Amino acid sequence: MIERSSPEKTANERLFELLLEERELLMTGIREELGVASSSEVNISNLNKRGVTKEKLCSWLERMSSILNRSAVPLLQIVVPKADQCESLEQEKTKNQSTIIQLQDKVLKKKDEEIDVMKQAVKQTLKSEINSYASVVTKSCATALAPCNIGKAVKTAVDRDERRRNVIIYGVAETSEEKLPEKVESILMEIHEKPTIRDCCRIGPKKPDAVRPIKFTLSNADIVQQVLRKSHVLRSKEGYKRVYICPDRTKEERAAFKLSRAKRSIAVGQKAQCQDKSDIIRSIITKYE
Repeated sequence: MIERSSPEKTANERLFELLLEERELLMTGIREELGVASSSEVNISNLNKRGVTKEKLCSWLERMSSILNRSAVPLLQIVVPKADQCESLEQEKTKNQSTIIQLQDKVLKKKDEEIDVMKQAVKQTLKSEINSYASVVTKSCATALAPCNIGKAVKTAVDRDERRRNVIIYGVAETSEEKLPEKVESILMEIHEKPTIRDCCRIGPKKPDAVRPIKFTLSNADIVQQVLRKSHVLRSKEGYKRVYICPDRTKEERAAFKLSRAKRSIAVGQKAQCQDKSDIIRSIITKYE
């Protein structure tokens, strides 16, 4: 049965409901006559049963044709307005879709405008920062490329390269007629090294109460590093415990090395002091046990 949202029904709808009830009564009678449970079993096989007479078939056909004829017009009158309503809804849907597309286009256009504004702001900021950076770099380069600074940088680089091939030995007794190359060779033999030595000399002003260090040059920096790695062996050699082999450091590097060595000495002293205190405490505890 067709239901409406309104409690009132049209004459066509009431007529269609009566025709449906009449049809259901007819189908119930046919099912009972054929001895079947559902309308789907009302088929040719069951209609050809021996008990179904021609008169019954004609009666059923006549009543069904009457129901169909009487229901066709009201059914069309119900369906056609619905079809018109569906077409109107389809048109409204199409219109709404068009509106949605237009709104989406406006949103995308607005986003594009906002992105363009952001791009311009970022571009302007980058341009300002690049100009500022370029100004700083230009000033720095002008300062760095000044003739006096270039000369100083070249001199520093050359000095660093020369020092990498030099070795300094401290603690070697100084005599009036000494042969420095032979002294250096004998010291290096103690650590099983026999490199080619050149430019061997004492450095610094001569003082009666001080021993000047010896500086000499080797062929390349690799040989210097090899000698320095073995320099600790001298501490176990008799007569060389106060002799030290060191790299050729700058004034600043020597100051940093002395500071580092002083810090290590303080740390070692503090550790030894703590150890002494622990030994004293242990001895006291042992005494009274």
